[in-house]
Amino acid sequence: MLSSIIVKAGLWLSLTIAVAAQTISEDPTTDENLLQFKSRPDIFPPRLFVNTTQDGVAPGYIFMAPYQAYQTSAAIYEQNGDLIWYGWGVTGGSNVHDFKVCQYNGTDHLCFFQGFQYRGYARGQAIIMDTSLQTVKTVTALNSRGSLDQHEFHIVGDSALTTLYRPERYDLSAFNITNGEGWIQDSIFQDVNMTTGELNFEWSAMEHVALSEGYVSPNQSEVAGTGFNAASPWDYFHMNSVDKNGDGDYLISARHVSTLYKINGQTGDIIWRCGGKLSDFEIPNGLNWSYQHDARWLSQNASTDIISFFDNASNGFNQSADHSAGYIIKLNHDATPPTVELLHSYPAPEDQAISASQGNLQILNKDDWANSNTFVGWGSQPAITEHAPDGSILYRAGVAFNGQMNYRAYKFDLPLTPKENPALYTYALSTNDDTTYYMSWNGATEVATWRIYGRGACDSDWALLNEVPKDGFETNFTAQGYQEFGMVEAVAGNGTGLRNSTNRGIKPFVPSASLSQSCNGDGCQIVTQYGLSTGQEVVAETRPGCAALPITIANTAQDQTSNGGGSGENKAAVLGSSVMSMASISVLATLVIGLML
Repeated sequence: MLSSIIVKAGLWLSLTIAVAAQTISEDPTTDENLLQFKSRPDIFPPRLFVNTTQDGVAPGYIFMAPYQAYQTSAAIYEQNGDLIWYGWGVTGGSNVHDFKVCQYNGTDHLCFFQGFQYRGYARGQAIIMDTSLQTVKTVTALNSRGSLDQHEFHIVGDSALTTLYRPERYDLSAFNITNGEGWIQDSIFQDVNMTTGELNFEWSAMEHVALSEGYVSPNQSEVAGTGFNAASPWDYFHMNSVDKNGDGDYLISARHVSTLYKINGQTGDIIWRCGGKLSDFEIPNGLNWSYQHDARWLSQNASTDIISFFDNASNGFNQSADHSAGYIIKLNHDATPPTVELLHSYPAPEDQAISASQGNLQILNKDDWANSNTFVGWGSQPAITEHAPDGSILYRAGVAFNGQMNYRAYKFDLPLTPKENPALYTYALSTNDDTTYYMSWNGATEVATWRIYGRGACDSDWALLNEVPKDGFETNFTAQGYQEFGMVEAVAGNGTGLRNSTNRGIKPFVPSASLSQSCNGDGCQIVTQYGLSTGQEVVAETRPGCAALPITIANTAQDQTSNGGGSGENKAAVLGSSVMSMASISVLATLVIGLML
């Protein structure tokens, strides 16, 4: 099948997707490829550029995890490119891969791999979060296998399918490594019982697949490895996906042998190979694939298998086609010899470079796969597309092509209500000017409006200033007059209060008289250099705030407003009457502590 592979090293086209490629700046505040928010100055998510949207696009949110970015984490976007959630600081400080919705304990959860990246593989663990974005389970490697690899974390029923890359000593004298022991990278998958935590099944490529099936020689690339030592073992197989059927058998994809395998779930024996040097199926002329990823069963019976996968058609050095593509194929077991039939193809945009690594294909409606839209992540080309059943592109977007990559991308329609509170930043040019509110709630999908509150002192009741529609990730609103403290409440479409920002209140940033010369009603300029020294003595100042509370009074207020009904004014009255003054709380806390002592 790969006899037509031609060497085209260095054939890389540039994709123009609404922004020119550039290197991420050391100063992220000047990088137009990154999103920035006044209420969340700690995060710099990659900007999602959208350049194609047509009728027929399926509803849902976009799940990605771009890496080699200024910050690396999982991200959820609206289809218009607005951010919903960025997990920096929550998902850990290392790379995130395969971020998606999964079924755990019968309900929707979020799944991803988190770990440290090496040449073509990683070391880490799998994470499951609930819809409040809290970690509920961690899955690790079993059977003394060290740590998991990023290529697969797939929950099927009660099974968690995971991959592991393990260096093993091997006699590679046949490959001219004779002055010492050689090293092979073994590809392993494990089936872990999610209820008991026990190992259901384990399979090793070295025990079932000969080195001669591989197309990638030692030291051919950084991903292949030299085979000289444990830090650079020869990765002859490179497993990158695992699926499981109702019979308990497995479907795996291995990049460096360009083959799909069906594995017996009892014995580990190979039932059939599709593609590669030892294919059990006759593949018609014109249907070529190589170095593929993400093979999934769509349906099967005794005579046929319907399988989707992503055809890279390249490993960065060799190619079997001019472009990468997504495929749905049919395996006909009753034919003589057994044959492969192409059912659907989802080609890359003509101006997009080939995906030399990574990538995936998601059938958005697997119950009716023949008539479903298909969502494609283009891997080393950090773009995404959605295709109609006929293969035409309905939607196209991507992050900046400045060295970033994205292992897999998905679309899901999942409501999220984070456990953390909304964030708020307020600003006023002076205490005689209006106050601007900037509010966001990282990860929330159910916010329709924001209720804006203000008060003049810590012991004052909150007053409702306005209720405004949510506008993207961060909404801003300018309230009349100076507000000594601000608070906001996220509100659902039915008028139910969801959660408040800190009930201590946020004190506005007010520039000094000298700084205000570089500011206006929206804020101050970005600092680009030190100003001239004035020779004046620096006065150390603090920014007074309200005392920390021993109870979360904002949630008490939330319950009152949620159940109180009525107009915004009535809800504001309920909120104000339900919140004790700071002075009263302080006295009460002193009495309680005295009784405890």
